[in-house]
Amino acid sequence: MVKNTLVLVGSSSEIATELQKICLDKNIDCISFTRNKKVTDNFNVIEINNYINDSDVIIEKLKTLSNIIIIFFNGALYENRPVKFPSKIEEDYTKLINYDIPIQLTKKISTELNNINKYVYLSSMSVVKLREKNYIYGNCKRSLENDVKKMGLPSILIIRFGKVFTKMSEGHKTPPFSLTPLKAAETILKNLNKSNVKYGNIGLFIIALIIKITPKKIIDLFKI
Repeated sequence: MVKNTLVLVGSSSEIATELQKICLDKNIDCISFTRNKKVTDNFNVIEINNYINDSDVIIEKLKTLSNIIIIFFNGALYENRPVKFPSKIEEDYTKLINYDIPIQLTKKISTELNNINKYVYLSSMSVVKLREKNYIYGNCKRSLENDVKKMGLPSILIIRFGKVFTKMSEGHKTPPFSLTPLKAAETILKNLNKSNVKYGNIGLFIIALIIKITPKKIIDLFKI
């Protein structure tokens, strides 16, 4: 069995931190890139200032590794709040984090390197059917999913989560089948040998099927 090296992009997230703990415990080779190293001081982490501007730093490090599975943790959700809607600055930042960074890094890495076995992206249930309250976020995740599928990458895994209890989800309602960061990390690890689109658990898969056949007006009305 080929031994893979996990490369985590955006590793200061709560899910990534839990995954790093698991890798450390199971002796899985893991290296991370983050803009906030102080959150992950106990792990094999490289701090960078800007994912896009410092992409050459990432590329040079990846050249020294083999059999890489790269996981993009980039995510930021400012919508779906009970009171406020996002400002233009927040809208732009949502697009930067959820689409621009992972898609630009994927293009550069896939063009310059051939040692990536699999590309993994964390997506969202919001792509199943876009709705007004999180349209920007959902549209960014949907665009990311669609565009990476067209790039001819060797293998792609997309994991659609519902709510994960992180700082990003503070202030949001708690829907059924929500996950802790640890459970989300375990789900990622369990699915690494799979491809295409997977869900955080079977409950989310069933909800996605229901959402697909439910008219958008009803979804917006009942806040499904």
